[in-house]
Amino acid sequence: MKCPCCNRELFEGYIYNSSNPVQWIPNGKKPPRIVFRETEAGVSLKNKFDLFKIGTYHAEAYYCEACHLVIAPTE
Repeated sequence: MKCPCCNRELFEGYIYNSSNPVQWIPNGKKPPRIVFRETEAGVSLKNKFDLFKIGTYHAEAYYCEACHLVIAPTE
């Protein structure tokens, strides 16, 4: 995948979160109080989760070292 700003190749990786689905949440909104829930104000990232392993939420993400930009697909 190429960076939309500089067109360099992005590094593959993921964003990790131990108890809630990984989401982008707008400023002024809060994450849910209940564990394993999403907030209605957020945009869910592509999550991978294993019910039998604690701390397994993670979302696919790409990083541009030159632009310091993280890109994550949404669901």
